[in-house]
Amino acid sequence: MKQRFSSLDVKVIAQELSHALCTLRLANVYDLSSRIFLLKFAKPDNRQSFVIDSGFRCHVTSFTRATAAAPSAFVSRLRKFLRTRRVTSISQVGTDRIIELQFSDGQYRLFLEFYAGGNIVLTDRDLSIIALLRIVAEENEQLRVGLKYSLDGRQNFNGVPTLTTARIKAGLQKAIDKEDGDIATMQKRSKKKVGDALRKALATSLNEFPPMLLEHALRVAAFDSATPVEEVLKDLSLLERLTAALGEAQKVVDGIEKSQYCKGYIIAKPAKGTSEAIEGQLKENGEIVRENLMYEDFHPFRPQQFENIPEIIILEFDGFNKTVDEFFSSIESQKLESRLTEREEHAKRKLETARLDHEKRLGGLQQAQELNVRKAQAIEANLQKIQEAIAAVNGLLAQGMDWMDVARLIEMEQERHNVVAEMIKLPLKLYENTVTLLLTEANFEDEQDFEGDETDSNVSDSEEEESTAPKSTKAPKPVDKRLAVDVDLALSPWSNARQYYDQKKSAAVKEQKTLQASEKALKSTEKKISADLKKGLKQEKKKS
Repeated sequence: MKQRFSSLDVKVIAQELSHALCTLRLANVYDLSSRIFLLKFAKPDNRQSFVIDSGFRCHVTSFTRATAAAPSAFVSRLRKFLRTRRVTSISQVGTDRIIELQFSDGQYRLFLEFYAGGNIVLTDRDLSIIALLRIVAEENEQLRVGLKYSLDGRQNFNGVPTLTTARIKAGLQKAIDKEDGDIATMQKRSKKKVGDALRKALATSLNEFPPMLLEHALRVAAFDSATPVEEVLKDLSLLERLTAALGEAQKVVDGIEKSQYCKGYIIAKPAKGTSEAIEGQLKENGEIVRENLMYEDFHPFRPQQFENIPEIIILEFDGFNKTVDEFFSSIESQKLESRLTEREEHAKRKLETARLDHEKRLGGLQQAQELNVRKAQAIEANLQKIQEAIAAVNGLLAQGMDWMDVARLIEMEQERHNVVAEMIKLPLKLYENTVTLLLTEANFEDEQDFEGDETDSNVSDSEEEESTAPKSTKAPKPVDKRLAVDVDLALSPWSNARQYYDQKKSAAVKEQKTLQASEKALKSTEKKISADLKKGLKQEKKKS
């Protein structure tokens, strides 16, 4: 996806800005982010909003944007010198990616750089730097307040050389010599995209033409872009054909310079997941539905290299500034929408987590009630056996037997299949004066009786299956479905059952209190998440 201006884009946008902003006064300057700024120009019956994305693009916009609450130090300095000043001139510096805005007949000059890290530099009439967005301390360029902003050495600052065969030949030869002197480049040449070597050599030597325009011109003139540079230099007829082909690029530039407003073209593709055919994107009136398109590129000319490609749609706009505004504003809108959707999804997940926690706590209390009822009912279904177990353990303790000896004795009786001993689950909890008994629930006994009757009715079938089925070496251990119940040795079975019923009632009361408290907490959480979401959305809109 294209992100920054080419030199031709800068030429066209500067030309259109000159017609749109000259004679207007700068009403104010605002921060949109750390590198994006909004300049508002106005005069009676004419107001314009001008967006500058340092290093990337600038254009008049028709879309509204949220500004920062307080200006940065850089914006405050721009306001100090430029507010209420009239724009008197806007132009490109040579063919470089720099736009110059002059205020008050050149008393103040604002330079917008759209290459490398980008910069915004404010100078006085004599090019002494008054304010700048980014201090530069490189060997070949020093930029800071108080120094001179140099225009010498800017690309074609003193005029663009005439496009001749000799110039093209010299540029190609220089590119070949540079590559031959660079071993690393030579090693990579074989891996280059076919046709890229010629285009790259031309773009280096003919810097007034961006690479996309060069490729467009070669295609229009039907010149094979895969032709090796060495072959072009050796063949005079090829060189002359190449010169004629590049004349197509010059025609595009000349046509742009003559017109006040230039048509713009956006290269778009259907968004991922869009299954409709390209023809299906058209409405009955012939207009393209742009909601399902992803913007890829933009140019002030209709690129020949994108023609007749089924998955590509070329959108045409009246005015290059409108094209750029649509391209970047659409991308900003998509990014903002993506961030807002992400925040909303995060809020939904947070709220769902709170609801699940609320349900989990209530579910735990309901399970505790159900378990207490089951234990009480199990005790009631096994009163006689429980009484025998309590009496047996209390009898051993009354004899003064050690707790460890009691456990060993119970274990021995279990091995002898003592019915009472098999009910007791080890280890014992005598320190709590309780034992854990494994009790069969009343419902479970009914199921066992029903299964037993069904088995008796099919004895012959079972015997036949056993006689034909292979015998396993070891029978599977039966699953113990008895319920483990803690019984107080100091209480009767009925009293133990009553304790579990009382615990069930306590859990029910706690459930009601928890339900009320959880509903209040859940509502409070919903309000907090909603407030955080609104605050987050507001912050995201400010960032955009």
